[in-house]
Amino acid sequence: MTNSIMLLFGIFTLFVGMIGLLVTLTFVTIAIFKKSPNSWKRFGISLAATILTTLTLITIQETILFPPNPKIEKLILSAYREAPIGGIWLGVYDDQTWQLGYSSVEVTSEGTYKINGDTLTLVANQGTTIIGNFERTSFLIKQKSLIEVENSGIRSLEIQINKLTKIGM
Repeated sequence: MTNSIMLLFGIFTLFVGMIGLLVTLTFVTIAIFKKSPNSWKRFGISLAATILTTLTLITIQETILFPPNPKIEKLILSAYREAPIGGIWLGVYDDQTWQLGYSSVEVTSEGTYKINGDTLTLVANQGTTIIGNFERTSFLIKQKSLIEVENSGIRSLEIQINKLTKIGM
């Protein structure tokens, strides 16, 4: 749901910017051929309004509607896999919690984890699931990937950030 809202808001922002650009180009064309001071004034106002509106919409999207993940500084392991729709991102944090979603901003589930040797076990928070009906899953930690032991549908993820060895795990 969040992914589609983000996409729709992005398309809306693009549409507003394109309309503003077309109006601005119309005013500059009129100003070139008409050679009146009011035409150049309209061009300037249109350009400024287009830039300000587009930047305001982008700022609203990035800070209010879909703010950055506040836990990202505590990340000790990050893994990702491309998928036809969305992709799968896993973040493991130094406070024994994890988040799973389409990205670090679009989190769909979270919970706690344990690392035992080369196995990472995820347990979803009470009343939630990881994917589908799975409340728990495990991964073998390889050098560049996480390979799922159970079959919840994640299968494997490519490790992007790995600070596990730096903290003694």
